[in-house]
Amino acid sequence: MRRYESETVESPAPVKWKVPAGARTVPSREDPTGQLRSGLLVTPSAAPKELGDFPDMRIFVQVDESGPDALDRARNAVFKTDPFVTAMTLRDSTQAAGFSSIRTGLFFGAAAVLVLIGGSLFVSQLEQLRERRKLLSSLVAFGTKRSTLSLSVLWQTAVPIAVGLVLAAGAGVGLGAVLMSMAAQPVRIDWPSVLAMTGVGAGVVAAVTLLSLPPLLRLMRPDGLRTE
Repeated sequence: MRRYESETVESPAPVKWKVPAGARTVPSREDPTGQLRSGLLVTPSAAPKELGDFPDMRIFVQVDESGPDALDRARNAVFKTDPFVTAMTLRDSTQAAGFSSIRTGLFFGAAAVLVLIGGSLFVSQLEQLRERRKLLSSLVAFGTKRSTLSLSVLWQTAVPIAVGLVLAAGAGVGLGAVLMSMAAQPVRIDWPSVLAMTGVGAGVVAAVTLLSLPPLLRLMRPDGLRTE
């Protein structure tokens, strides 16, 4: 029978140290990496001598990147201080210039499509107003408020664009979620872009409504009841 003996590595003995009574308590906050730091902040002179050196140290420096070669100068300063120190750049996210151009092109293309839809709605709105000239004059003659008829023009423009935006946003988000799931990436919705397209749609609705009001007010005059 053989007996195997394993060597155990002794852990360093704990160091007893009494926290000074005058030490201040401050609330903890997240560092630039998103981690919530806690513990004791002690200078090397105040720490117990048994702890030895402090090999792990992180320094966060905010650099003004508007200047020329700001990051390179910061790396050179770190290398001059200690060649063995690793300098890293901390960013929330980065975006390639090619993808930014594609994103901008898609946004302006979608905005142009909405403008074309608004132009088509404006033309169809004018045709409907001309066909309903006698009806509009009759409604005004019987006491219908002009504001009510103006709101009807607004709804006739707003409803189609709102329905189209909802369907387009739902289909786009669904397709994007499927593609991100296939790529094993977390699903994230670019809400600023969605809100921007919503703003463009609202602007198209407002423009078509304002352009349709002068013909509407002119067709609501009593002379619209005149027949030859």
